[in-house]
Amino acid sequence: MPPDGTRRPQLKHTSPTFGSGDTVFIGGYGEVTEIADPTGAIRRLLDLLDGTRTTGEVHQALTADFPEVTRQDVEEAVAQFDEAQFLLDAQLTSDGVLEAHELKRWERNINFFGSFARMDDNRYDQQRKLRDCRVTLLGLGGLGSHILLDMAAMGIGHVRAVEFDRVELSNLNRQILYREEDIGEQKLHLAVERVKQFNPHIDIEPVDMKIGSVEDVLRVLDGTDVVISVADRPKMEIANWVNEACVRTGVPLITGGLETQRAVYYTMLPGRTGCIECWRRQTFASDAVAGQLLDEKRERQIGGDNAAFCPLVTMTTGFLIGELTRLVTGIAPPVAAGRLMELRFADYAMGESERWERQSDCPVCGTAAGSGAPVAGLAVSG
Repeated sequence: MPPDGTRRPQLKHTSPTFGSGDTVFIGGYGEVTEIADPTGAIRRLLDLLDGTRTTGEVHQALTADFPEVTRQDVEEAVAQFDEAQFLLDAQLTSDGVLEAHELKRWERNINFFGSFARMDDNRYDQQRKLRDCRVTLLGLGGLGSHILLDMAAMGIGHVRAVEFDRVELSNLNRQILYREEDIGEQKLHLAVERVKQFNPHIDIEPVDMKIGSVEDVLRVLDGTDVVISVADRPKMEIANWVNEACVRTGVPLITGGLETQRAVYYTMLPGRTGCIECWRRQTFASDAVAGQLLDEKRERQIGGDNAAFCPLVTMTTGFLIGELTRLVTGIAPPVAAGRLMELRFADYAMGESERWERQSDCPVCGTAAGSGAPVAGLAVSG
């Protein structure tokens, strides 16, 4: 954090000023801040916040036209603008954070991160966090093929991709990395090859494996910062295996999928939110109907889901990698931690479907289980 006297406040280009007369408006992202400015001092102050001056130098320049404005007035105004996320510190650069190629390739990402930044934050550091992050992606089907390509586009640096399946014709309504000429071929190597063509700088470790146990999941979690699980067979069992492995290792889990006409997703933070078993136990205690979906052996009593529509797949992907961005960079708290979020295709209504708490007697993450270490090594907040 630089000393206050060396900061060079710069009004963000994403916060344009406009208006005339006695009022100044500062634009935002669907919101506008209105500031009374009967003397014109605020407008002049905003003009001076161009990143070339320290706060003291801004005050000195401002007093040429407005001698009544004190240094304290300027400092308080700058602090308020900073609190509103209107300002960057122009002296915080990419030096030692990103290379020239990275600056150009992810320029628009960096501008996005800058919209969340305050003067103490280096917007380039958020892109570095994505570059240095290690994600394990389980599944390269409808959601997974989108997610792998999108992670390459947003600058995730390291991915361990786990898949065993082969391309089928019915996959091609949504699985965007494959072609008709690929039918019968392994998805894993096709996906890696095509994503590497798009972004040759991403490190992808392919793992050809069909997950069949907690131990299988544990084998692919070494060195992982976040797990995104979109493997869906066997539906209930794989959720349990991944949940337990993530709890044991303290690795955050982001997961979701489609339920015909709705997209759903949720996030599990070991040691902080309830796990999937907590959710199941809490739901069964309060909802008798839910309990009938599983028998005493926890085998699914309802049929499989063979309806998947590309628009819902794409939207679900956005939610999942958006959640990944929140966890890795800390620009905002995760949305779906300990709660099931849903989007219904019928009206695009988005909201919380269910919420659960960590259960102290949970056999997977509770105190008696001796697991559920708090999340470490990420910028998680909230």
